[in-house]
Amino acid sequence: MNPILKKAIETLSHVVNVSTGIAHPLDESRAKELFKALHKQGIPLSSSDVYSEAINNSWPERHAKALSELAEKIGNGGRVQIKHPKDWGEPMVRKIISELN
Repeated sequence: MNPILKKAIETLSHVVNVSTGIAHPLDESRAKELFKALHKQGIPLSSSDVYSEAINNSWPERHAKALSELAEKIGNGGRVQIKHPKDWGEPMVRKIISELN
């Protein structure tokens, strides 16, 4: 598991309501921004890694699955629309990378 991805999922888990997963539009936008920023940095977005890390961070199974599917889609170059951009993903990924280096 990439330590940057691990820390990113942990950070996302502190920001979103894990009991509802990415059902809320703002939480979905944060997840999309985060995964797009990770993908841009060349961080592999393995569905299984995202799923297991979400489970480790107390995401219910069905929400962890939805999160891992979103990560895989973005990791494979799939396009997503961010309905509520917060300019959160790239600064957060830069912060995580700087903290881990």
